[in-house]
Amino acid sequence: MIKNIFKDLRTYFMLLLGISVIWFIYQMIRYPVLPMKYLVIAFIIILLLVILLVLSQYKTKKNILKIIGKVGIVLLSIILLLVNYTYSRTVNLFSDIVMSEDTDVVSVIVKKESSYQYIEDLKGKTFAQLDTSDDFVNQTIEQIEKENDETLNLKEYNGVNALVDALYDKQIDAMIINESYRSTIEESYETFTDDTRVIYSKTYQTKVDDTVNKDVTQDTFSVFISGIDTYGSISTKSRSDVNMIVTVNPQTKNILLTSIPRDYYIPFEVLNGSRDKLTHSGLYGVNETKNNVANYFGIDIDYYVRVNFTSVVDIVDAIGGINVDNPRAFNDFEAGNIHLNGEQALAFSRERYAFKEGDRERGRNQMRVITGIIQKVMSPSIITNYMSLLDSLHSSFQTNLTDEQMISLIRMQINDMSSWNIESISVNGTGDSLYSPIYGSKLYMMIPDENTVMTAKEKINALY
Repeated sequence: MIKNIFKDLRTYFMLLLGISVIWFIYQMIRYPVLPMKYLVIAFIIILLLVILLVLSQYKTKKNILKIIGKVGIVLLSIILLLVNYTYSRTVNLFSDIVMSEDTDVVSVIVKKESSYQYIEDLKGKTFAQLDTSDDFVNQTIEQIEKENDETLNLKEYNGVNALVDALYDKQIDAMIINESYRSTIEESYETFTDDTRVIYSKTYQTKVDDTVNKDVTQDTFSVFISGIDTYGSISTKSRSDVNMIVTVNPQTKNILLTSIPRDYYIPFEVLNGSRDKLTHSGLYGVNETKNNVANYFGIDIDYYVRVNFTSVVDIVDAIGGINVDNPRAFNDFEAGNIHLNGEQALAFSRERYAFKEGDRERGRNQMRVITGIIQKVMSPSIITNYMSLLDSLHSSFQTNLTDEQMISLIRMQINDMSSWNIESISVNGTGDSLYSPIYGSKLYMMIPDENTVMTAKEKINALY
């Protein structure tokens, strides 16, 4: 009897249909992105179609109906398989994103013209490091001491400028430093990379696990957005040139964007409360930046999102570009409502020298770009760019929002399709030349205007 069943061509069509439907139901129940009302409607429609298709194979004698039924089975199975594939990619994307990690690369650097080629060539020579604590530098020193079977002759310097000067002046033979400082060094020493060589390096991957259990569909929450000044891997530590608090009230559908200038002079945890330029905090990881901002403003910041130059380009291109309201013409950007692709959005959000207000106006433009991205992602047009958006998001940002929290936000938006009110504000300050412990010299800083900080704090707290 079993042999007869499998001789019947209809059996294979039923198997195809059954596998597609069962997989679809499993996905919808296991990962409930769709609201219940849409799930019920989808299940009812699929059930009715399945009943009709089964009847077309076993309860009719008309060949034309059987043929139409087989075609229907194939089409429904293909549709369900495509839906399942897209659904699986979406869910897997969220799982990948929340696996946040920091990448630290510690290098031993010598002058280019030196004769040193390998770490053993530096046995008995003089090394130097910064006097700020860095566990990865310490681990690298321990490894070198083990490999060279010696205790290193180490000097410590206050600030990267003094460290680099010591190398250039041949006071030391080699410097040991976290590569996150390279972009900072090159602000003062533009030819540093050409003048030096890396003869030894160690890479460290550290998982960042600091999830906050909060119902993001019911409770107000804040997210710190850190935009680091690098291309490539999002896990790389670097200066935080974009610093923004996004406060979301899911009940009232209000979003507040609070932009903070990169030059803001605030206390650092890693410096035991000493002040430095906010952008430098990114050298110690996104949590350092988030915590410094939260402590200074006296607010709770639950989550972070870290992006870089590559992130902006990829995400904006993936959603088909964005529209922003540009209040004034500058460079190649006209005034008014303009459309930007990825590279244009990056250039638009990075420019500061074209404005009298410099970094303040750059912060406003960054908020305009983020507003444009939010509006595009919330619009129905995102459907046509959905798969390309998934591809770009896979490696475009890191966050400590869990996959369940991100899925619940999507489910909430699909459920009510509400529009959101987005408000943008900035904190302000006055420029001055002040000492930077990280540089070891004076730099341009922005002394915070406490009135604007207090206003921002009040607006943020008003959403809670």
